[in-house]
Amino acid sequence: MACAALVLRALTTSSDRRTLAVRHLPGTMVAMAWSKNTSAGDPIVSHSGAVLSRPVAFRFALDLTAEQSQRCFMFAGARRLAYNHHLARVKKNLERRAKELDAGLGCDELTPSPSWSKVSFINEFNAYKTGRTKDSPVNADGTRGLAWREEVSADVFECASVDAAAALKNYRESATGARKGRRVGFPRFAAKHRDTPRFRLRSKCRPGETAPIRFVGARTLRVPKLGELRISGSGKKIARMIAAGRFHVYSASFTYSAGRWFVALTGVAAELHPARRSLKGRHPSTVGVDRGVKSLLVAADASGALVASFEEMNTLRCAEQRLKRANQALARTKPGSAGRKKAKARLARLHGEIARKRRHVTHEASLALARGTRRLALEDLHVAGMVRNRHLARSLSDAALGELGRQLTYKAAWYGTELVLVERFYPSSKTCSRCGSVKEQLSLSTRVYACEHCGLELDRDVNAAINLARWPGARAATASPKTAAA
Repeated sequence: MACAALVLRALTTSSDRRTLAVRHLPGTMVAMAWSKNTSAGDPIVSHSGAVLSRPVAFRFALDLTAEQSQRCFMFAGARRLAYNHHLARVKKNLERRAKELDAGLGCDELTPSPSWSKVSFINEFNAYKTGRTKDSPVNADGTRGLAWREEVSADVFECASVDAAAALKNYRESATGARKGRRVGFPRFAAKHRDTPRFRLRSKCRPGETAPIRFVGARTLRVPKLGELRISGSGKKIARMIAAGRFHVYSASFTYSAGRWFVALTGVAAELHPARRSLKGRHPSTVGVDRGVKSLLVAADASGALVASFEEMNTLRCAEQRLKRANQALARTKPGSAGRKKAKARLARLHGEIARKRRHVTHEASLALARGTRRLALEDLHVAGMVRNRHLARSLSDAALGELGRQLTYKAAWYGTELVLVERFYPSSKTCSRCGSVKEQLSLSTRVYACEHCGLELDRDVNAAINLARWPGARAATASPKTAAA
């Protein structure tokens, strides 16, 4: 470990910082303009004058032909090849430098370390795939490089190089103490039968040119090297936003999940219409939001009025029997057989169905609160630490507490709702919402809060939501500033 730290400290890396420029994009389907001389906080202004500053993503399931699906798997394999190539090259260099350190060589005598920047990775793999490096593959006809490289979009290799550089950056900063949070080890190699098939394509072109990734119909998305892909559902709304200059596509991320290919269009959009951000008709006072397992969320104001309540998230529990049968069927199959392949696909479809139902409920709950309130007080939960409890891990994961908090955070900003995070150790569940007394112990099995001092009996989650709405920090954050004394 000490040798690895010494090797990391001896590394010298260069970064290529490219930031967005403020430019009026003249076309309806044109990509972003890049500049090295502008600040990173500058937004994009579309051809219609709309400022695009709201990060969004639209996800669609794809209805692909057999040929298109096979090409997508080919793109995913190319991405995996480039990603593993960079990791293997860096790991080999680190191991060699570590051996040289153990042999007593000084830092100046070590084998030079390659740059870990994304630009150097892109340039190196471009030379590797075209046969301009010593370790480039040699084909049967004597040519060097990847013979099939023209069949795959060059952007697949570049995005894989960017991903490898980002993973190695996290490893380096974690080893040197510059990265906060849990320690990150050396990135894992992407195994063919373990890694999720995925790849990313950027929608980049010069201002005024037609973007390579674009809608050519309500249900048709055109992608370079893949042709026209049919989506499940309608993309008419997104196509209208792009045509009106209210949405700009950065990239398209393709993922194979639950036996089906999905595409996520990531980009920036204009702020919502002022009428949708208006506070008229919303709940006037601060609303406390308590997240839990028995109830997905309970929202109440300081007066005790119940604003919203969503029942428990039990999608996994309801599908346990079907999952059990699917796992048993998979265990009875022969490794490498066609039956095992079908059993794995069936199990993946069940897990995909559970995830879609869970995502649908969390979106409904977060959207209802973001649209119907003016101010929210949300408890700051340490979900990663809570899931470490093996007795509650399954229920907590099924409740999607972290995902619900993430959705509330960005949707509140979209709709102009003020969101206040309540400190993590505030005893909202143990405090009586009538007299303010605090219990020393309150087990999770106790679903009704009973106060020994004032006799209050109230649902545990409703009591916690009321206390969150009354949190002193929420009132201080929303209070108007006082006039300075003369």
